[in-house]
Amino acid sequence: MKSVYTLAALFIGLVFTAFAPGDNCESFFANKVGTTWEQTHYDAKDKVTGKTKGLVKSYDAIDNGFSATMEIETLDDKDKSLSKGDIIMKCQGDQFYMDMGNMFPSEMGEIEGAEIIIDNEFSTFPSNPVAGQTLPDETSTMTVKLNGMNLMTMTIKTTNRKIEGYENVTTPAGTFNCIKYTSNSEVKSIMTIKGRSVMYFAKNVGVVKVESYNEKDKLEGTQILTKFTE
Repeated sequence: MKSVYTLAALFIGLVFTAFAPGDNCESFFANKVGTTWEQTHYDAKDKVTGKTKGLVKSYDAIDNGFSATMEIETLDDKDKSLSKGDIIMKCQGDQFYMDMGNMFPSEMGEIEGAEIIIDNEFSTFPSNPVAGQTLPDETSTMTVKLNGMNLMTMTIKTTNRKIEGYENVTTPAGTFNCIKYTSNSEVKSIMTIKGRSVMYFAKNVGVVKVESYNEKDKLEGTQILTKFTE
């Protein structure tokens, strides 16, 4: 099973990266079609473990907001492509709805004839976050079935979600004034893995940095924005 760090890094790298602001949406995400970015993943010893690349492909107006399509590619430490596909995000009113599909192992979809069911497919996040704000706990579950039989069930629970405040963060892509967001994660399948994440994301940019810790609060790795081109 992937570690909490890997799951969290992929999830944050995918969903916090590309969005067109609606009338009521404060854009802490890239908001121009054609914008590209690269996030590099490091282990606790600062060794590169992989990358996530993204492209803002399109967005469409929906009631009281927008729906965005992003192309996401994940690569290993040798820059070999591991997966590539599109995800959808929505912004309506004062909420972002973030696709949880890529939080789950992509290899399960490669089983011929398998049916994948994701409960609570979208995670929500305020479009105008403020320091000290706490967010509701969230749970998403993926069930994989084959010929009507359950092959696997995986549940991801996110708790203690909080907007801590603002900080300046410098990466190879530049210096950004960021919102600091923290949360705890529990991934349950064959075994249970717990951890927590500290995330920094900037207006009109997206995720700038992610720090992921295990259950003993030991740093497992980081994810840093290394390229950003509008």
